[in-house]
Amino acid sequence: MQLTDVLVLKSVRGVGNRTLLKIIDFYRTNNLKTIHELDFSKVPKLHPKIAQAAVDVFTNGEYDALSEDFEESLSKWSDAGIRVLAYGTSDYPIQLNSLSDPPALLFCKGNCDLLKNPKSIAVVGTRNNTKLGEKIAYKTVEHFSKEGFCIVSGLALGIDAIAHQAALDNQGHTLAVLVDLISIAPSNHRDLAEQILRKGGLLVSENPPGTKIIPPLFAKRDRIQAGLALAVFAIETSIDGGTMHAVRAASSLKRKVFVPN
Repeated sequence: MQLTDVLVLKSVRGVGNRTLLKIIDFYRTNNLKTIHELDFSKVPKLHPKIAQAAVDVFTNGEYDALSEDFEESLSKWSDAGIRVLAYGTSDYPIQLNSLSDPPALLFCKGNCDLLKNPKSIAVVGTRNNTKLGEKIAYKTVEHFSKEGFCIVSGLALGIDAIAHQAALDNQGHTLAVLVDLISIAPSNHRDLAEQILRKGGLLVSENPPGTKIIPPLFAKRDRIQAGLALAVFAIETSIDGGTMHAVRAASSLKRKVFVPN
């Protein structure tokens, strides 16, 4: 399946990430050669209305126009240094396959080799950290950076930013999971994002560049942080804090979660 095909399918009304994964899995399992061989009515557990919406796109001439639009988008993203990895391809990070809903697409800017690094940990925590939390986060990252681990976090205020900066300070590699690669959030971390890129790090997102940033997308991206890491270090968080999304994802994957005592 071509990247443009995945993008076209993603644009079909009703097709979310889990539905897109079903379609890709069906396509691969049946060894189809082109998207036009795909019979949407036979995709397991695909809602009939969504199947019909997909069929309509491929039969009313809309597919060709959308394909051209996405070819242009891919070219623009490439010019901006953004690479797109699709679920099921050889370049896609295999560690994300353990997630119940791995991102069907991964938009990457920077050193994509970090996705193949078997030694990665996620260091995450509250935006409202204490001085002790800052010290623990920094020391944790300092140690693991010197051991060759890539530090995964979310570029948020507080513990996330401390983790990224500590990795940079100690000549380590760091990977930031974002909502959008163009509209860096928070905006005052744009310089930190640029530092990460300049020093051989990586920015990734499951959302196409230019996606409108809304709060639910921050919670959704947390599973990717856990999926890319061997373990999650939750430095400081409240029991209902956003960090718990990454903690729960790690627990569901049977990966270790470390919390300072």
